[in-house]
Amino acid sequence: MNKITLITIAIALILGSCGVPQEDFDKLQSENKELKQQLEECQFGAGKLLSQAKAFFENKEFEKCKKEVDILLEKHPGSSEAMTGKELIEKANIEIEKLAEAKEKEKAEKERKEKQRLANATKKLKKKYDDMNEITWYEDKSSGGYTSKFYAYIGKKENRAPWLRVYIRYYADDWLFIESYQIKVDGKSYTIKEKEYGEIKTDNGSGSIWETLDRTVDAETYEIIKAIANGKNVKIRHNGKDYYKDRTITSKEKLALRNVIDAFEALGGEIK
Repeated sequence: MNKITLITIAIALILGSCGVPQEDFDKLQSENKELKQQLEECQFGAGKLLSQAKAFFENKEFEKCKKEVDILLEKHPGSSEAMTGKELIEKANIEIEKLAEAKEKEKAEKERKEKQRLANATKKLKKKYDDMNEITWYEDKSSGGYTSKFYAYIGKKENRAPWLRVYIRYYADDWLFIESYQIKVDGKSYTIKEKEYGEIKTDNGSGSIWETLDRTVDAETYEIIKAIANGKNVKIRHNGKDYYKDRTITSKEKLALRNVIDAFEALGGEIK
């Protein structure tokens, strides 16, 4: 029951209790009915509904436009406005179809660019497939060799997010028995330590020795790797049991780290 009806009833009760003549009461009811019709026309008149539908169309709110025309057709099916409304619905459907097609094209273009970005990122790397474990390994083409190195590489299984590993190798003639690494990037120091005893491995051959750390990258180490990759002056200290050895991280190593980071992120890699 709307507000106007309630007011009418209230007035009728008051007038009845005051002994108002029936003629006056009937007149009041007639005026109330006319007021309701005017209100209805104001809210749901054919012209009003069509005008609102056109406004929605101009604002590219095509679904709202169609709903407004549906109300117009329901309330004023035989009106000239209804005929115009039907034409407006056809136009709205065409625009909705155009938007859907544009969205599909945008999605396809985004997928194409993503594939291209991935191809550009990984083409700088060499890859090797481990058939037994079904893992594809990616590393920069400059990695490897018989020298001291600091680099990162990527592991990727089908239908799984990639993971990142860091590899630090000290290659020399004498042992240090490394316990930790101190890295200084443009004046800021970082430290990488063993997470468990024996994590840093030792080996030798042909008169040379090498000590290596090879592990999965966590969030803290990832920040260190990115700092090294983008640093200008970067040095690493291999802290041994009794002695240490310093060397400068080369521009080639930093570029290799950037290549791997780019590829890792392009492959959908994320370290939290």
